[in-house]
Amino acid sequence: MKTFARNLAELMPDWVKLSPEIIETFDWIEDQGWYKVRRNGAPEDKVLLIYPPELQNHPLASHVAFAGTTLPYTSHWSTPDPAIDRRIFEFGETSGDGGRVAIWLDEAGKQQFVHIGHDSLGIIADDPLILMQFLAMGYPEPGALDQTDISPMQAYLEYHGVPSLADFGKEDQPVLPLDLQGYLKDRFDIDMPETAADIGIRRFAGYHDPDTTDPFARWIATVTPEPDEKDLAYELELMRRIESLDLKDDDTSQAIMDKIGTLFNSKD
Repeated sequence: MKTFARNLAELMPDWVKLSPEIIETFDWIEDQGWYKVRRNGAPEDKVLLIYPPELQNHPLASHVAFAGTTLPYTSHWSTPDPAIDRRIFEFGETSGDGGRVAIWLDEAGKQQFVHIGHDSLGIIADDPLILMQFLAMGYPEPGALDQTDISPMQAYLEYHGVPSLADFGKEDQPVLPLDLQGYLKDRFDIDMPETAADIGIRRFAGYHDPDTTDPFARWIATVTPEPDEKDLAYELELMRRIESLDLKDDDTSQAIMDKIGTLFNSKD
């Protein structure tokens, strides 16, 4: 277990057990030189990116970075709930608007890899290799994926509102994390599917979807209290803060993550 995985272990609650496959993948990424230390160098500032240095700031690279956090899930609630926080551990950023990948301890006491997004949430998989397969596919923002039955390239077209890849220009084509894909193939014999739906990942539920059957989404809906005036004021302030970040379409992945990082640091 190398530096990133050890730092992540410092942030994990006791019940979290990182699988050997995830630890091996983290160690391989670190060996490639894709390990970064941001801001003050605290454990939550240790980050793994999924591209080599020359592609990490590419405007059409997938927004995925592994990083832990010291902020509990309910830290922004008017009354934080430690019982809920003990069942969720966030360990990655998956979209520019704050989407995260996390581990949830379900009702049966089983670890599930889950998506927690700005507008949606749900179970990704209980299999660590399916999780890594999904995050390595190259979707522009896995944590903001509206449909799982489209390919990463189709998602890029929809995300940028253009009809074909030619509209990006020869020097600005979407770049997939091919090195990570190659590692997963060589080490675990994992091929990349055409779509996330092909590996069983369903469309994520909206936060207020009364008809969802997703266990994580249903649990969150059950345990989340109705917003009071303080909560509504916080949400309004959060929207203002997001606007103040001045996120731009041509921001690099690193610039977006740094901006989002300042938002997380101040969310409590």
